[in-house]
Amino acid sequence: MHVPSSSAMPRKSPDRRQQFAAVAMFVMPAMAMTTSFGMTMIQLLILFAAGWWARNGLADWYRQHGSQFAWVSAAFGGYFLLSLLRALLSHKGMNAVDGPLRMLLALSCIGFVGWLRPQIHYFWLGLCIGTIGASLLALMQRLLLEMDRVEGYAHHPITFGNLALAMGVLSLCALPGWRKGGLVVLPFLSLSAGILASILSGSRGGWVALPLLAPLLWLAVGARRAGYAAVAALGLLALIYVLPESGVGPRVQGAVLAVSDYLTKQDASTTVGVRLELYKAAWIMFREHPWLGVGRDQFQPELLQLAAQGQLQASPALQYSSAHNDALHFLATGGILDFSFLILLYGAPFAFFLRAWRSADPVVRPPAMAGLIIVISFIAFGLTDVMFWLMMTKVFYVMMVCVFIGFCLQTPHFLCVGSGGEKPSK
Repeated sequence: MHVPSSSAMPRKSPDRRQQFAAVAMFVMPAMAMTTSFGMTMIQLLILFAAGWWARNGLADWYRQHGSQFAWVSAAFGGYFLLSLLRALLSHKGMNAVDGPLRMLLALSCIGFVGWLRPQIHYFWLGLCIGTIGASLLALMQRLLLEMDRVEGYAHHPITFGNLALAMGVLSLCALPGWRKGGLVVLPFLSLSAGILASILSGSRGGWVALPLLAPLLWLAVGARRAGYAAVAALGLLALIYVLPESGVGPRVQGAVLAVSDYLTKQDASTTVGVRLELYKAAWIMFREHPWLGVGRDQFQPELLQLAAQGQLQASPALQYSSAHNDALHFLATGGILDFSFLILLYGAPFAFFLRAWRSADPVVRPPAMAGLIIVISFIAFGLTDVMFWLMMTKVFYVMMVCVFIGFCLQTPHFLCVGSGGEKPSK
């Protein structure tokens, strides 16, 4: 693929358009966890802007560079078409395709960022501010509202804790561009803030992501800075664990005991026992309906039926409408067909970002690493929750993925090397 031509770049008033894009890139992460409407608002603004500028060069940009992210487009587009077909065949309303449609429309973020070329500095700044803001919101809910498990504006503590943790880890990707000056401290503060918000949410499952992300952080920021981040994270975790007021220590100890009780006594009355019972139920559903599943809206009715058949015990698990595990939920409700698209939703972006990282371009590597972190974080979070169940998590994932793809595609070097062409001449 050739170097982007002048027709692929903004032609009229580029500074004004880039300023608009820079503001959008700052506001999106800054409002992601500190408001209930931030991500949706920015997605609508980007969608309208993309439609407005389609004839002014943006459509040409997609034609020239769309092959670079063809598999990502196929993942989001294919999932939407599958969801639409399922809704039509089951006579469901269009609300059933609202989430998949928003995932498809998020592809507008790729061209918005890649064509308008806002500086990634503004995104990193908004990300750090948004994560710190999320932790302040969490502290307010814990101290002033006396909430046992804070939930921010996500209306669900697990969602809030997982996304705040992901934003905190993502902040470290800003370090290569902030080697000097006062801002170099901000990513470490943001990481601590994300961990604090996760802890106050009481969601333990998200912590599984930290050891999985450690090798990526070592590659992203270097051994010394990764060591600083690890010390800060472990110190904060240890402090919160030993403080009786946090309630973290008893929750961790209770989780270990709950696993033992489920395995030895079949006790499904605890939160951990409920999850294990849901995993068991989802696997039974998949075995009985391996290709198409029981239906996306049929998880809880099937739970009750399995209990009536004596395959499940009477427990609080029967009140749930998801399997609390992405892979098992997709297998149970959509069978192998839906599960194959889950793999594509993870695998296509992962392959793109891995290729971008291997380009060895110092400008491309930070957003490429951030994209890898998002994908791996969601895979880890999906072990104990259904991340593609709630609208907020769907929009967060696809918008972050598409924005980072757009930042990667700003660099002509990556465009050429990534497609097998020659490097542009200087």
